[in-house]
Amino acid sequence: MHGPACGDPPHPRSLATTGASDTSDTTAESLPTRLPAPHRPAARSAPLEASIEPTPVQVRPFPPKAPPGGPADPYNDRPLLYLDIDGVLNPVCPRPEGEFTAHQVHGCSVLISARHADWLRELAQVYELVWASTWEAYANRCIAPLLGLPDLPVVPVGRQPGGDWLPIVRHAAGRPFAWVDDLIPEAVLRSSAARRDRLLLRVDPGQGLRRDHVNRLLGHPPVRFSLPRRG
Repeated sequence: MHGPACGDPPHPRSLATTGASDTSDTTAESLPTRLPAPHRPAARSAPLEASIEPTPVQVRPFPPKAPPGGPADPYNDRPLLYLDIDGVLNPVCPRPEGEFTAHQVHGCSVLISARHADWLRELAQVYELVWASTWEAYANRCIAPLLGLPDLPVVPVGRQPGGDWLPIVRHAAGRPFAWVDDLIPEAVLRSSAARRDRLLLRVDPGQGLRRDHVNRLLGHPPVRFSLPRRG
């Protein structure tokens, strides 16, 4: 859940050395001028580099999903996939491996990968995708269009002691789920390790989501826990 570098000029990048392309600018006049912490822009001492308005990727519909608010449908056996943004889809390393495009999103420097967009569409064939990030509603407004994603359900996280775990468990409402984040507590990882209805993956925030994470999610999706029948 590391926050992007808000308010600072983008780090110089070149395709030959960093895998990131030129910066582009995403500024929505309809959005508030204040982002939720830790995405609040700081005062700038120098202007941002010249940039262009990005063209969002074409949105293609996903399989049916739960409505944006409230708990998930407890009678749907399709597993949920809770996704963080910073440290997962937006690596904190200024030079992550792979091809990334640097965008200025409302004063925040964000790295977006076309590979991640393809992988998320692949995962959406098995999972129902849900945002679990401090970006909250901004995930659909600012990040989803750059990845070609439709609006996804949002779980408010980072608002209370205990972190993100309890809001995710409440939202899942008994359905099997996977959670991909860079700050999953060790105690939560241990308590869920033996459960077939949960799959928790803690990623390296410097590099973000990798293909091996996707392969594990697709190869071993969580399934609903059921007690053995008595004879």
